[in-house]
Amino acid sequence: MRFKTAITATALAMILNAPVFATEHVIKGVITNWVPLVTYAKPGDTIKFIQMAGHDSETIEGMMPEGAAGWKSKMGEEGFSVKLDKEGAYVYKCNPHMTTGMVGAIVVGEGAPSNLATLEASAETVKLGKNMVQRTLRKMKEDLKKTGRMQ
Repeated sequence: MRFKTAITATALAMILNAPVFATEHVIKGVITNWVPLVTYAKPGDTIKFIQMAGHDSETIEGMMPEGAAGWKSKMGEEGFSVKLDKEGAYVYKCNPHMTTGMVGAIVVGEGAPSNLATLEASAETVKLGKNMVQRTLRKMKEDLKKTGRMQ
């Protein structure tokens, strides 16, 4: 009986001390759109961009959580991945197709992103593709409400 108790205790300790595994989320470049437009992730998750022929992915200056590192893929870099550790929303673009609507958002963490007001203020300073950035923020807020993350 002591042997079974020791094995059970050891197994339980291993489960409780096991690392939490991050998830990989896939975003596709489809014609001149990111699919999905809004992606939800947890801190430590990886975002992988596929179907990148003719596309790149780059964060928009001022449109990510404070202290977060931005990214910029190469044109056509299939399978480009980025790990996101900071909670908040990240807004990104495809440079050649930004003005035709290829702007997306990633929300990291639970609830509404804490940097939403900063994103909205930063959107006002975007020169090229400003309407598309504002559209993405509007759609992100609609989705946040629909999913119950924001009132």
